[in-house]
Amino acid sequence: MPENRSADSHLSYLKGYTVGQNHPMSDQAKGIRVPAYEKPAREGQDVVALPDPTTAKLTESDVFRCLDNRISSRAFSDDALTLNELSFLLWATQGIKKTADDERHQHHSVKRTVPSAGSRHPFETYVAAGNVEGLVSGIYRYLASANAIVLESAPADLKGKISEGAIGQRFCGAAPAFFLWSVIPYRTVWRYGLPFSVKAITLDGGHIGQNLHVACAALGLGTCMIGAYNQSYMDTLFGLDGKEEFAFYMAPVGR
Repeated sequence: MPENRSADSHLSYLKGYTVGQNHPMSDQAKGIRVPAYEKPAREGQDVVALPDPTTAKLTESDVFRCLDNRISSRAFSDDALTLNELSFLLWATQGIKKTADDERHQHHSVKRTVPSAGSRHPFETYVAAGNVEGLVSGIYRYLASANAIVLESAPADLKGKISEGAIGQRFCGAAPAFFLWSVIPYRTVWRYGLPFSVKAITLDGGHIGQNLHVACAALGLGTCMIGAYNQSYMDTLFGLDGKEEFAFYMAPVGR
């Protein structure tokens, strides 16, 4: 790559943390209270219990074949997803396996189905359910701690709005379910500070995407990870403030 100081400044976050170098003291080191690992349901929100994710019917359980069958799908049928399938996909990408308080490091340790730097897990999972059996059309948020989802909003013409927010990628709106992961950076920044948290969050997002692909392959579904979208539009559509929490990664899912 030709020398370019501007490019160097943008790419520097990829170099990450080096042990022994001076870094700003993190809020964890300052004794500031650890941020919550999950946004709670608001009073009055509709909470929908999800089926046990282990009840989903897998069409492929061979790990080699799941990996070999992984492709990026951009065309979906009109068939609905089942609630069992949705439950499995949510669990596979952000399900909680164990929580514990780590007194030595003064923070809670949350073990999910994906790895995360320092067990910080800075993401919230939203699903725009346009055609999921048993659900009214709307935007839902995953409560991993309760194996449930909460209805955040029910916009008119949801599919059209998803396509618009995905800058015209119509297959995003056509899918029966559209996953969006928002990021709450402070969950990671609290422990690692900046700039390393930027790299850590980016790596964490990749783990989620791969798990979604493998889980879809196991269910006989298709997906495609999306990084091109209208930031302010998606933040507004999903009810995010665009500063403390904002849209980060997304994927349509269907047959």
